[in-house]
Amino acid sequence: MALRLLHVSDLHFGRHSVTAQVEGVERLFASEKFDAIVVSGDLSQRTRAAEFERARVFLDGAANHAPVLVVPGNHDTAWWTAPMGIGSVPAMYTRYRKYVSDELEPVLRIPGATIVGLNSAHGIRSFTQTMRPRDLSVVGALRAEQWEKAKREFEGAKPGELKVLVFHHNLLRGDLSNRWGLSSRARGINGAVSTGADLVLCGHDHQADVQGVNVERKTMVVACASTLTTRVRGGGPGAINVIEVDEKTIQVDVLQWSNDAKSFARVMWARYSR
Repeated sequence: MALRLLHVSDLHFGRHSVTAQVEGVERLFASEKFDAIVVSGDLSQRTRAAEFERARVFLDGAANHAPVLVVPGNHDTAWWTAPMGIGSVPAMYTRYRKYVSDELEPVLRIPGATIVGLNSAHGIRSFTQTMRPRDLSVVGALRAEQWEKAKREFEGAKPGELKVLVFHHNLLRGDLSNRWGLSSRARGINGAVSTGADLVLCGHDHQADVQGVNVERKTMVVACASTLTTRVRGGGPGAINVIEVDEKTIQVDVLQWSNDAKSFARVMWARYSR
């Protein structure tokens, strides 16, 4: 069964958001058919109510056209309510749960695919720390029990179904940033592979990237979406991903915004065997 997924990340509704690009995505999902729409976090800039309210409008519009799965990002998490776990950890997600979703780790099952979301945005905790002060509140984490949860969900998938893993922080080291998104760094790749995922969708790095990761004779496709803000790494316009899957292949098209055309156009693509 052929599948078509739309992957968007890092909308950052607020001062850096580019309205024309957001509206371009809204026109895209209203005019083309997608089997699911995935948003991999950072819907807000500063967890403000007005930012989440605009995110809610975006998500409701998407849900009118396809099933939607969304996970939180570090900008959606009020880390200051529980630094190092001192305080109220649930309060970190109060506005996200109010305006976006009460579920931080949703699972979406559609014909032909199981899509599992994990929450990599834990604020400032002992397990998110690195030796770099600039990583404070920025780097995410996925713990052993979260990988295990995803594995169990995928074990319930039907034979031949696509297994899609979604979280916010970039799994692979950024080309321009030279930064890993997860505190486990390269070890996170093994964690993702252990779940049985065929495809990983993430964001955070504000740079589009598509790679096939070969571990233990398995190719896992990792697609990192860019951002729809003025803060694209390396400059330039934002980009989104369209994923097309059939029984034999996974193809990821990177669509970049064109100010002249006022729409998204493919600038890069990659195809991998399943």
